[in-house]
Amino acid sequence: MRELSQGKKQQHMYLAILLFACFLVGGILFLWHMMSQNESDSLQYLDNAALHQEISVDRQIQGDFQTLHAVAIAMEELGVSELSQVEEMMQKINESNSFRYMGIATVEGQLDLVEIGGERHFGLDVSQEVFFQKAVAGKDAISATRQDPLAEGNYINCYGVPLLNGAGSVVGVLCGINDASVLRSIIDAPLLNSEGFSDLLLQDGRIIIRSQDTPVARGDIRSISDLEGISEQDMEEINTALAEDTKAHFTYQIEGRTMVAVLAPISVPGWYILSSLPQETLWQRYLVTVVGAVFLVATGVLLFFGMMLRERRADARSRAQLERLAYQDKLTQCRNYDKFLLDAEQIFQESGCDGWALWYCDLKHFKYYNDVLGYHMGDALLKRMAEVFLHLEGADAVFCRATADNFVGLHREQDPKRLRAWFDQVVEELTREESQVPNRVCVELCMGFFLPEPQDVSLAVQEMVDRANMAQKSIKQQAGSGCAFYNEQIREYNRRDMELGRQGMQALREGQFQIYVQPKVDIQRGDRLSGGEVLARWLHPQRGMVPPGEFIPLFEENGMIVDLDRAMFRQSCQWLRARMDRGEPPVSLAVNVSRLSLLREDFVEYYAAVKRQFAIPDGVVELEFTESMALVGEEMFLDLAHSIQQAGFICTMDDFGTGYSSLNLLKNLPINVLKLDIMFFRKSIDKRRERIVVRNIIQMAKELDIRVVAEGVEAEESLEFLRAAGCDIAQGYLFAKPMPLEQFERLVEEKKDGPWKTEE
Repeated sequence: MRELSQGKKQQHMYLAILLFACFLVGGILFLWHMMSQNESDSLQYLDNAALHQEISVDRQIQGDFQTLHAVAIAMEELGVSELSQVEEMMQKINESNSFRYMGIATVEGQLDLVEIGGERHFGLDVSQEVFFQKAVAGKDAISATRQDPLAEGNYINCYGVPLLNGAGSVVGVLCGINDASVLRSIIDAPLLNSEGFSDLLLQDGRIIIRSQDTPVARGDIRSISDLEGISEQDMEEINTALAEDTKAHFTYQIEGRTMVAVLAPISVPGWYILSSLPQETLWQRYLVTVVGAVFLVATGVLLFFGMMLRERRADARSRAQLERLAYQDKLTQCRNYDKFLLDAEQIFQESGCDGWALWYCDLKHFKYYNDVLGYHMGDALLKRMAEVFLHLEGADAVFCRATADNFVGLHREQDPKRLRAWFDQVVEELTREESQVPNRVCVELCMGFFLPEPQDVSLAVQEMVDRANMAQKSIKQQAGSGCAFYNEQIREYNRRDMELGRQGMQALREGQFQIYVQPKVDIQRGDRLSGGEVLARWLHPQRGMVPPGEFIPLFEENGMIVDLDRAMFRQSCQWLRARMDRGEPPVSLAVNVSRLSLLREDFVEYYAAVKRQFAIPDGVVELEFTESMALVGEEMFLDLAHSIQQAGFICTMDDFGTGYSSLNLLKNLPINVLKLDIMFFRKSIDKRRERIVVRNIIQMAKELDIRVVAEGVEAEESLEFLRAAGCDIAQGYLFAKPMPLEQFERLVEEKKDGPWKTEE
């Protein structure tokens, strides 16, 4: 018995050793993965940070050029060309801009300047300056950084735009001169907690503007060629990037420190931004990961149970605290929006609105977070976000969860710098919590501030929230986390959107939206025309063609997309009816349906009624929905799809593969046609793998009796691959661009008896 007991102990020991070995191997693999991921994420961050500064530099330079162009246009319209004639205008304009000097140069290069303070400088010779020569040649130009000839010790950048006469000839150059500190202040913005820095370079590698706020001393480095420790391979990549205006990553040495760098071109021809980060900053993150992994393997099951106990205690403390605070939001237990409006109104009545900032915060890509990790993880993130605000603001915090992933609150501060610092603290706090849990999606915040003044006390709190929301929306499309402050420019942008929406309503009433059709070709049956996709085009009486990307997102936001969808559908049915009345066969048309249209209670009833009104045969009209519509609820979408088919429509899923792809969509939804966006697959790095994915999607669809349409086909190579893969229909610029309905009708007649020839 003792020997048997000893044998079991040995078996348990061996099992424990095996489990430990599994933990060790798993820990090493996990460590390797995390190190690779951390390095990739850090390089991505450096690229994003460089892009942010690139955008800021471009915005500054382009803004300065716009100012000069405005003056130049005014001068051309007024017919003036001398400094004395436009001095007052230039001084007024220059008072609201950052130009140190503004002036006019003759085509011979004699420059007269007006200084900000009003002092004038005559007869400066700029004829040999490169920026002047480019401007005389008719191009906008900016000089490299140079010493100010009028102020010792000061450095400047010179702008030049051509002045034209009525015949379009260059008669002079309008010059603007900025302190180099304007661009330097942009590249001085810290990278990765002030560990990194950026410089501006010319195409020959010379540094023209150096960041002054750097964690390392750089001595007399004046050019990229002065950098030490660059490998031959990296130098070749740098030279290629400088020659071809592309991006390059490399490492170099400064005083024994290894720097990771990215070199990228900006909008100014021949200018580049060089962003650098100490490599040890990355290694510090790796060290934390190593220690964490070793500790995890060493403590094993004890750590697991300890963390479980700790999590339970933390949850109990959080629940007790939320119960004591008695917030009303069901998920986060903070105030709901109605309670916030009441509390904010009371605060403003008691103490006035001066000294407060009203903020509106949005979690960017929250739908993606939910789709990837699940709604339970999204709810957990919202709770953590509420806890962050509560932690930073204290027990007297005044905030709420306004909608699904939007928070609104008051902060006792109106200094923009301090508000930005507070926002950075919120981002840092939330990001730190998320980064401690594996497999999380990067969290980004977007916040807008409205700073009410004493005279704004008459505004309702809802109006203040709307203005903070406008500020938030103004930067929502920018990369990374960020905040913005409400101003008149944002209000003007919002007014323009409202005006475009008003014009859109009038355009719908007046029939300014016309049908354009992009042909579809059956590539399995002799490349014959098989129909077309209906697209909406706005022919504005004054502006001409309004780009769809300008009005479609606005219409989706204000709900007018429903009326536009129905107008395009009705016009399509009218055209089909007129064609059949002439004794000609109907042509298959695919009509897009937005998500808002789908959610209308009378959706199927309306489309079926119009179809009956024009006596359109079953199976002629396809209704295209994007795959994201399945997110409204699979059961609801299933019922809708059946109703659509029963009404005689073909049910098509558009844009499959652009963000919400799921095999469940193919398995469960009764769709007739699957539409692939080939442009999406072209983003793949491995073309072989890309084609395997496309081929198998087509094969699965065909086995489920679903026809496959590929849009965005632009090359013969793509066409032949799709044909061999079994794709049924193709459309794209290889065959034809979207065209007016009349032109499409002529095309139908031309192609009815023969195959499509792409060389046409």
